[in-house]
Amino acid sequence: MNSMTGFGKAEGRIGNVHFSVEVKSVNHRFLDARFRLPNSFNQLELSLTDTLRTYCERGSVEVNIKPKATGAQAILPGTTRFMVDELAIKSLMDGVTWLHQKYQTNPIPSLEMLVSTNRIFLPVEEAPDSSTLLPQIQALLEVALKELQKMRQTEGIRLKQILHEGGQALLRLCDELTKLAPEQPQKIREKLTQRIEHYKLGAQADPQRLEWEVAYYADRAEISEEIDRLRTHCQEFLTLLASPKPVGRKLDFLTQELHREANTLGSKASQIELTRIAVEAKTQIEKLREQVQNVE
Repeated sequence: MNSMTGFGKAEGRIGNVHFSVEVKSVNHRFLDARFRLPNSFNQLELSLTDTLRTYCERGSVEVNIKPKATGAQAILPGTTRFMVDELAIKSLMDGVTWLHQKYQTNPIPSLEMLVSTNRIFLPVEEAPDSSTLLPQIQALLEVALKELQKMRQTEGIRLKQILHEGGQALLRLCDELTKLAPEQPQKIREKLTQRIEHYKLGAQADPQRLEWEVAYYADRAEISEEIDRLRTHCQEFLTLLASPKPVGRKLDFLTQELHREANTLGSKASQIELTRIAVEAKTQIEKLREQVQNVE
């Protein structure tokens, strides 16, 4: 079992540049991959996503790949270069000459003036060779993903222990419910008898009618099926914890089913003790559900 929370980092050279790769993940219903890459690496995102999927099935994962400053700065592949636009310079010089002839201005423009026009330097994007860089980037990303996976596994061990303890506690509550369930008809009889005495009805209660009422309300308050389903779901929950595969979605579904059965139990309970156990069961299930949100 893995958690969806973790962090991994790696550093190394890609081409002539030293890069840092950071990967962090938090819980999410599906795999939500987000990349922060140098512009020249954007075309590699799909391939890097495929690499990510081999390590993560669920979670919101952010990958940040950036060049790292070193003592001797190398040329970053795919960075923006500049070329001089000689036609633009000639046009500027012709304009300055015309202005000098007409207005007797200084005929020789300074370099600062030419640069300030923002027209003589043209940016040129040099795209990197993807086929050359991709294996290097993937290798560095995998180092970071392995660190991420290691942290997710460590956190998963802790989660598994918490969920196991919670599941066992829920099974004990099922045992308590099983012991109290047979007392429901007698408690219903006592409650009906007390109501008859409370209202001080003049006529003696018809024993057959009373038995019919007891049977009717006892049938409506029958909870053995709900207890059996609650126990079955709980046992399945504990079984899934031992699975080596990602089980987060299944565990989340089971906690919803557990909560539904606990709600039904609470609505049918005719004893204060049964109501108390049902409330305690719902509290325990809510704790399980909160932790399950972090399971991959």
